[in-house]
Amino acid sequence: MSLTAVSLFAGVGGFDLAMERNGIDVVAAVEIDEKARAVLARRFPNTRLFADVTKVSSNELRDAGFVPDRGIITGGFPCQDLSVAGRRAGLAGERSGLFWHIIRLVDELHPRWIVLENVPGLLSSEGGRDMVIVLGALGECGYGVAYRVLDAQHFGVPQRRRRVFIVAGRRAGTADSIGPVQILLEPEGSSGNPPKGRTEGEEPAGTAGDSFAGRRIVNALTGDGLGGGGGRQPSAGRPLNTAATLNSGGNSGGFRTEPGEHLVIV
Repeated sequence: MSLTAVSLFAGVGGFDLAMERNGIDVVAAVEIDEKARAVLARRFPNTRLFADVTKVSSNELRDAGFVPDRGIITGGFPCQDLSVAGRRAGLAGERSGLFWHIIRLVDELHPRWIVLENVPGLLSSEGGRDMVIVLGALGECGYGVAYRVLDAQHFGVPQRRRRVFIVAGRRAGTADSIGPVQILLEPEGSSGNPPKGRTEGEEPAGTAGDSFAGRRIVNALTGDGLGGGGGRQPSAGRPLNTAATLNSGGNSGGFRTEPGEHLVIV
């Protein structure tokens, strides 16, 4: 059976197009801008459109055809309060704070996968605390999480455009062993040669001074196996423990914004 998807903060359908090209049925999209919704209606006529992420309900998404057990929720949530070019209100801001409606729907639907995107400013917002909050909220919902900074210039786009991508996989009740790490770390980086499209000499993310071995890295960081996403379920009332960041600069921890690709598993 094919995967189903819901695209939150859909814009003109970047995530939607990628999923459609990979055989994923985008059954619903949420976008508040009227002109952008007109583009979505024309480009994705079989997708049910909603205007307001604060009002759309989990029941409406189910009625549109979303099947959580084989479902993906995507969201490039607003970046204005996180960007280094803005006032940096962070997740407390009116716009970037809409992230909590992603968590509301995730908590109600428990989809198999979550894929989020934002600007690198998310890593430094409130001294890194906002990124911890994002990862912690996903962890408290029962997800193993990995994130990575990807640059569009390495994927055929003639401009430098760095964005944080977060992939979360539901830990419990899944039969497959594929987790966020396998999705975000390309195996061709294991040879020490740059993956296709990467600049010569740029260290692939996740090597941590060793040849790539996804399971070994995850075990080292979490103390257990992948289990459909890796990591430990946080205890009630205790803060979520996050692994130290790995990046091409080799720093030992913390959320950094200098060039480099980052990975964290919780």
